[in-house]
Amino acid sequence: MKLVIRSERPLFLRELAEPLMRLMPAGGTDRFSADEHAAAILQRAALYRSFCREDDWAAEEKALRTLTTLLPANDHRLQLGIQCLPVPAGLPVPLLTLLEGWMIREENWPPEKFSPLAMLWLKAVGARPLARLDGRITQVEYGEGVAVIRLESDTRGNGSDVPVVKERRQHEEEHIDEGMYLLQANLDDSSPEWLSHVLDRLLAAGANDVHFLPATMKKSRPGVLLQALCYGSRLNELKSILFRETTTFGVRYFPVSCHRLARRVVTVTTEWGDVPVKLGYHRGERVQAAPEYDVCARLAKQAGVPLKQVYQQALLLAESAQAQSRQEETGCVEKWKREEEFPQKDAGRLCDE
Repeated sequence: MKLVIRSERPLFLRELAEPLMRLMPAGGTDRFSADEHAAAILQRAALYRSFCREDDWAAEEKALRTLTTLLPANDHRLQLGIQCLPVPAGLPVPLLTLLEGWMIREENWPPEKFSPLAMLWLKAVGARPLARLDGRITQVEYGEGVAVIRLESDTRGNGSDVPVVKERRQHEEEHIDEGMYLLQANLDDSSPEWLSHVLDRLLAAGANDVHFLPATMKKSRPGVLLQALCYGSRLNELKSILFRETTTFGVRYFPVSCHRLARRVVTVTTEWGDVPVKLGYHRGERVQAAPEYDVCARLAKQAGVPLKQVYQQALLLAESAQAQSRQEETGCVEKWKREEEFPQKDAGRLCDE
């Protein structure tokens, strides 16, 4: 499911709860997990409580407990986006930290018209800032100054429901980034030492990837094709480096799209030490797993064992952890189904299980 929140004024949970309840099925998470989720947000919010009126805080806390029963923290079955947020101009400095990562516009609302709990809840459920709507609107529910929009993704010919974005540097979710450029330069008179130096310079300047390919140049001379991938915002800086640090008289560049998998990092404990393992997900299914090479190499050197032995054990442990996680998730679903299936008179027996 893909939902987008749009607000005409500073966002409050008490105004958001009713539209979301009309869109979301009841019983999204169990009461115990919901209470834990709410308690974790309230603990983080305690720092900001002095900036809110008591009646506002009580109403927001009540709405928070309602919403945590609908949306579990970081529920990957739901894509939740939020468009540009109106915020009061002149917020106290401590509250500014809650705006990190969001697209905002300041308006002439009084500072007390701001909900720290709303901002922390958005982070907890994995909401993402959106510059614009992208897809077909299938349902709109609204309350006081806020709307929740259900979207069907516009695939635009890419054959999937993967969102299309520009210059997204966070990779927690799978996406297709159309904000990329590929630069190319043909080189037949550059020293290998110079090429090593320019690679380091390009990566330090923000290139996502740099590599060299063998090429046959004019007059049958062997040469090198240098390619660099970068965000559009880094294009001019990388061009300048190529002109200054190589012998090229021209740089080709053109826009490209980059389909990036959703990424998670888990840390597994091998018999030689802890190893981070990067996992890649395509449409929710794990399709890649890569132990961190530098850590594996260091542990292998320290223990005097083959690198591939450390690498393979880390990979097996990561796959085992993922399998266990799936089993636990399946168990929770089955328990929920049983509770739905049996009448209330059997509730005590289910609790004993």
